[in-house]
Amino acid sequence: MKVSVIVAIYKDTEALDAILDSLYKQSYTGEYEVIVAEDGQDEDVQNYIQSLTYPNLVHTTQIDEGWRKNKSLNNAIRASSGDLLIFLDGDCIPYSNLIENYVKLKENKTVLCGRRVELGAKISTKLRKKELHINELENSYLRRIISMYKDNTNHYEEGIKFNNFLYNLKYKNKSSHIIGCNFALNREDIYEINGFNEEYHSAAVGEDTDIEYRLAKIGCLMKPARNLCNIVHLYHKVSYSADAHQASTKIFNHIKEKNEIFCKNGLKTI
Repeated sequence: MKVSVIVAIYKDTEALDAILDSLYKQSYTGEYEVIVAEDGQDEDVQNYIQSLTYPNLVHTTQIDEGWRKNKSLNNAIRASSGDLLIFLDGDCIPYSNLIENYVKLKENKTVLCGRRVELGAKISTKLRKKELHINELENSYLRRIISMYKDNTNHYEEGIKFNNFLYNLKYKNKSSHIIGCNFALNREDIYEINGFNEEYHSAAVGEDTDIEYRLAKIGCLMKPARNLCNIVHLYHKVSYSADAHQASTKIFNHIKEKNEIFCKNGLKTI
């Protein structure tokens, strides 16, 4: 089985460098490709990617016209060839066994829902500046919890690695929800709903709530991937627009009212 890892980015080559470094040191021994889905056409990103020698690395771009992550993700899906698609955000660094564990969890008509550790500013800077490698953090995670807590890390429990026994003990037969920065699904399922809805032009709702709703309508189950498919989110200031969120919620409510499973403006435009 081939895997496609899709990394959604916007300009941040420093974080992307740490992500790619981890993705090309994965424990998974099967075939996989990495697709950098850029929402824009930044010259620094282009130059950075051209300097790389990683195998099976694909770069998709589009004109920068504001937040159009969903369109960028659709670009990447069309460029991908994997049976399993893994979606990561460009400020989230995966553990070394992320691909392997997503493959192990794969089932028909099932979406695998990971979570993230929201790191504080100090440890995020160390990862960005390569003063700390993600593998070091992964392997000494429990010893660092107190210092991470003091650094205002949130959801630090999501970085603890489970074995299969602990995972089944806590999550077997439980359901979950998609967060757009870390999840995986089968290729045929995303095509059945025509991909991400490009009508959304702000973060949240369109990149997770909407797609979860439509995937559930075609019979997909939302399966936890917590503590097996771990990522850490690098700290940055968050901007929130109530107006943008309200606009996205209005689009989503319309979709529910019309029961639109196959979006009109997605992988195909109808």
